[in-house]
Amino acid sequence: MKSDLVLIDENNIAHSTFTTYSYETDCFSEARLAFYFQIVQEAAGMHAAMRGCSIPDLHKEGKTWVITRSSMEIERYTCWPEVIKVQTWAQEPIRLHLPRVVKGFDGAGNPLFTAKTHWAIIDLDNGRPLRPMDMSLRIGLPPADDEMHRLDMTLPRRQEDESLELLCTFKPIIAYLDTDRNLHVNNISYLNWALESLPSAFRNRCKVSSVDVSYLRQTFLEDDLIVSTYAPRKEALFSDEPTLQHTIVRKEKDGTSTSVWQGTTTWKRREELR
Repeated sequence: MKSDLVLIDENNIAHSTFTTYSYETDCFSEARLAFYFQIVQEAAGMHAAMRGCSIPDLHKEGKTWVITRSSMEIERYTCWPEVIKVQTWAQEPIRLHLPRVVKGFDGAGNPLFTAKTHWAIIDLDNGRPLRPMDMSLRIGLPPADDEMHRLDMTLPRRQEDESLELLCTFKPIIAYLDTDRNLHVNNISYLNWALESLPSAFRNRCKVSSVDVSYLRQTFLEDDLIVSTYAPRKEALFSDEPTLQHTIVRKEKDGTSTSVWQGTTTWKRREELR
């Protein structure tokens, strides 16, 4: 099955192509991390749409998709105007989640990134997750003997570490364009806010080489959020390969706080990811 934008082969692998446009790059003409996350979102959405289970399709059935966890390993960032070849496929459900893999390659077939995502199907009436087996049958899985497209999709449990040092905070202003078709904040906005909390001198020297984020609660236009970044040492932003912990917390009207998003980023010097 194919359209002008995506081809689904006989193994239920969806293939699509993206271009690194100038407005998706940073001041070094290198792709932004958010652009890779946008590719993941778009590739997954197009694959689902080809199978009749996009978000608009599911809304008609009283359901919707939400992403609950996303991890990505980055080998290299493309530069303007490189082409990115993308493959994506679903895997066997894990409890109430339908895992999906998205892989990006450059024009020569060299790997750029591998993303592992966990998605849930939510009943719009009661907000509860539905069992994903029916959806996996609708989307289609690779054949059981296709070892190349069978990855371990178990993501590690997050560990709380109270000894971390607070490095910086950031208070985002939620804009209309941060919201999506589910009328809550799009998953990519959280990541952008976490990166925006970091000083430009650090981001000019380093880029993210791996990222693992969890979406804990939905947030909306009127919410009051604070982004915080932590590390084991105060000097982490002066090193070349730090691991940073990020949290986004919502201040509730009764004065309490609710954690809505958590993430871990590992960094390398820019030249190592070119």
